[in-house]
Amino acid sequence: MNHGSKYNNENTWRVLDALYDVAKKVEKTPAQVAINWLLQSRGVTAPIIGARTMEQLEANLGSSAWALKNEQMDQLNQASDLFVTYPYNLDAEEQRSKGRF
Repeated sequence: MNHGSKYNNENTWRVLDALYDVAKKVEKTPAQVAINWLLQSRGVTAPIIGARTMEQLEANLGSSAWALKNEQMDQLNQASDLFVTYPYNLDAEEQRSKGRF
């Protein structure tokens, strides 16, 4: 059984493509962009990093002290936007209209 297969889908690849595109533009690693994206996202109070080595910790710490531009945040947010089905889409639309996500 391939446990990773449920993540091998169009949504995952769309997010990864956007992540790598933004990382190239800002000259940071995809991991640094992902953490920075979370740091700038509404509703995320403290991203959790899972560094196992000092090298990984130092790389992850390179995620702060800079900011993604609004258009880069929009690119990542749009790429990661999930399709919501009825009846949940009604609540999602209301939350978006109130600026909650």
